[in-house]
Amino acid sequence: MKARNAMLLAVVLVFACAAAALLWLARGLLEREALREAEDQARYILERNLAIHSYFAHQLKPKVFELLDKSPDPQYFEPAWMSSTYAIRGMDQHYQALAKDGFYYKECAINARSPRNEADGYERAFIEEMKANPGLDKRTAIRLLDGQPYFVYLRRGESMEQSCLRCHSQPELAPRGMVEQYGPLRSFQRQEGELVSAVSIRVPLAQALAGNRDFALKLSAFLLVGLGGMIAVLLLLHRAWFQRPLEAMRQHARAIADDPQNLGRQIPRLRLREWNDLAWDLNRMSSRLKASHDQLEERVAQRTAELEAKTRELQESLNQVKILSGLLPICAHCKKIRDDQGYWRKLENYIRDHSQADFTHGICPQCAAELYADLMAQPDQGGGKA
Repeated sequence: MKARNAMLLAVVLVFACAAAALLWLARGLLEREALREAEDQARYILERNLAIHSYFAHQLKPKVFELLDKSPDPQYFEPAWMSSTYAIRGMDQHYQALAKDGFYYKECAINARSPRNEADGYERAFIEEMKANPGLDKRTAIRLLDGQPYFVYLRRGESMEQSCLRCHSQPELAPRGMVEQYGPLRSFQRQEGELVSAVSIRVPLAQALAGNRDFALKLSAFLLVGLGGMIAVLLLLHRAWFQRPLEAMRQHARAIADDPQNLGRQIPRLRLREWNDLAWDLNRMSSRLKASHDQLEERVAQRTAELEAKTRELQESLNQVKILSGLLPICAHCKKIRDDQGYWRKLENYIRDHSQADFTHGICPQCAAELYADLMAQPDQGGGKA
């Protein structure tokens, strides 16, 4: 694999991991922000309706009851002002008809006076748990209802107050109009201080989560575009900062390898410090190789000249030295030698022609005795030796 491809692959992998981590982090932050916003909305709805309850319980109802006590009909009942729960439920219906945002608000109770306020299974379990655990005030969760996600906010509701027992203690003590409207069974036998309800709020999350998905898609597209742009920039930088310097050094090394005459060639100064340091080392090596090559040629020329001189001397010596070898045909009587042309030549002449030896003539005592016996027998006149 080429270095460029390996680098790009590493960059893409690192960028992909970083982008995935960023998307995961961004999605988590957006989801937490959506839940926080949903909880703020639920708390706003709760506090608004609790304020309405407080207004009904402590301002409107006492004033109206004060007037009603003077009325000749003590069995009079009108939930529009006598029941804050009824009033808030009516207000919520008007709000839902106008807003159509899917918000859900219910003051749920077990054996609620109105079936619309009856707690479902999840809400009933929360009310029972609050009765068993006085320290439990609220609970938040995400529920999937009819295939749609909702942020659910449950909060401790109202406890029975003394002013409320007029309508919730015994059916016979309650206004006849109320018993006729709701019957004598629902939401009676309450006691002062008893926890009777919980506030249940649901905030739809589908739109917020869809917005998060859209944001994640846009962020992904932005990251992909950024990745493409970064790869293009990296390719340009790689070509300028890596590929071109490496190519210059490769061509420099190839030129030296192909032709020793290129020894000593220098790489121009490069932009990056690391490449320039490497080029300096290569230039230094090239210069030293050039010097070594030149010195080697000089030594080879000198050795060659010396060898040629010694060869000439040796040849001259060989020319001066002739060695007789092999079998020489020689006459057994006269000692003549037959040469390559078949002529019989005197021994001294043959040796003189085939060696560096030369002859001086004399006579040995034996031959002298045989050839010159008469001369050898005469006494020496001078008394000395012959």
